[in-house]
Amino acid sequence: MCVYFFIALETKMLSHPAEPELPQDLAPPDSGLLDLSRQLRNLLLLRPLFQLELNKFRIGDEGTQDAGLFHGVDTAYLALSALDLMMESTTISMGATYEEVLDHLASVASAMKPALTDAQSHRAAETVLAALDNKANSYREFTFELFDAARGAMRNVRFRLVRYEPDLEDVYRYRPTPEGYLVYLGMLDLSPEDSQELMEKMLDLLVQRGRFDAALDIAKRARTLSIEYRQRIRDRLHQAHRAPGSVNWSKDLGPYLSDARDHVGKRQNEDQRMEEAVKEALQEADEPQTRTSLAGLLKVLQSASTLRGQLVSDIASAGDNFLASQRSVFRARRPTGLPDLESRLLPQLLDMPVENLAASSEDLLSALYPTTWPKLYDLNTVFALLLEQRAEDGPQDKDDGVLAPYEPPLPEFPETVIRTVTGWLKSKFTGGKSYRVDELLDQAEDEGMDRTMRRCLVLILFRSFSQSETEFPQVVSEATGRFFSDVAAGTNLTFTPKGAQS
Repeated sequence: MCVYFFIALETKMLSHPAEPELPQDLAPPDSGLLDLSRQLRNLLLLRPLFQLELNKFRIGDEGTQDAGLFHGVDTAYLALSALDLMMESTTISMGATYEEVLDHLASVASAMKPALTDAQSHRAAETVLAALDNKANSYREFTFELFDAARGAMRNVRFRLVRYEPDLEDVYRYRPTPEGYLVYLGMLDLSPEDSQELMEKMLDLLVQRGRFDAALDIAKRARTLSIEYRQRIRDRLHQAHRAPGSVNWSKDLGPYLSDARDHVGKRQNEDQRMEEAVKEALQEADEPQTRTSLAGLLKVLQSASTLRGQLVSDIASAGDNFLASQRSVFRARRPTGLPDLESRLLPQLLDMPVENLAASSEDLLSALYPTTWPKLYDLNTVFALLLEQRAEDGPQDKDDGVLAPYEPPLPEFPETVIRTVTGWLKSKFTGGKSYRVDELLDQAEDEGMDRTMRRCLVLILFRSFSQSETEFPQVVSEATGRFFSDVAAGTNLTFTPKGAQS
């Protein structure tokens, strides 16, 4: 009841609802205009960055200490640098924390404008991150209008550049959205696998033509697409962990993992061939600038190969991670296709104006109660329990079965072995020298003791560490480091004759 109430309430939360798709028979007639919706959408993705760059000189105009803060600072560079850090952080964890992003942007701003103080550089970093996260509009989605030629009318476009969500350890991290990847990749609106193949063909052609600087740029962009491909798998596993019933293995995760395996298999041979080609070109190059470009290109190619190895590891562990997420609940719920309560409905509920929320408060509170009343322990239940007659227990079975006599376990070492090892140790300790456990094991092996006798020797020595149970009162033992051998490993004991220790 609660979930369906939130679904009904969601229509009231959206102050600017997206226009619904028109049925084919109700669609407006073709106006003959060129459909540029995708290009306009990609252009609008950069509008938050342009707005920040346009308004940066107004920051501090009110006479505050931030006057002139962004003079000589490129905010677009800072924004793209923040997206790059978030993408790189997804290769290690599920994104970058708030403090990591601020420290990175502050260091970039200080390098860009050395006159900034630490407080000013952090203020600049907070401003850029707030612009990426749309802090001015209460962290809502960016909403812009574009002309849809197919409909012949204006429509709204909503998107986010970054997300601030908890990972598996409930640590909140920033990571780019698919729109954030498009901004960083120059609005290349292709799927990661298609973009990867296209860029590697371009990379091969540029290496053959000797344009190594351009090839280095293409290789970096291709590596970024590999990061996005890996993040999409981790996002599905994260969703399965947060809401196990919302992800179906056979429909949502299994086919995608199969496509990822095919993608990695196709790219491995291409990676190896490109690395060999760059290595050959590096051996033949004579100019320092060319060798530097080739070395950087080779490093990026090897890094992309490492990322694909991590992608293989994610694919191999996806099954175990999915099962672990399913075991986190008593009963796996069937996928319903309903919007997620935590990531979508509740944030939109908190964004509602107080007046609208108060008007729906009664329905909201009633939706939070269970659909059935709990059972009460009333007087009728008491009488029913008192009048209930329990069945008498039947006769017990007098046959106790076969009783086997207790047989104590045999000793691990025969008495002859214990006497032999003890006598050997007494002969060693009567010489007035100090010995360690590893030294005694080496000497015992040199003198022909087998594995069983040497194991017995170790146990006797460790038992002698306690002065109350020792069989060698003429020596004192103390712990000194550790030892490793084929029969035992642990704390190394040193046995020193009494009166000889320092």
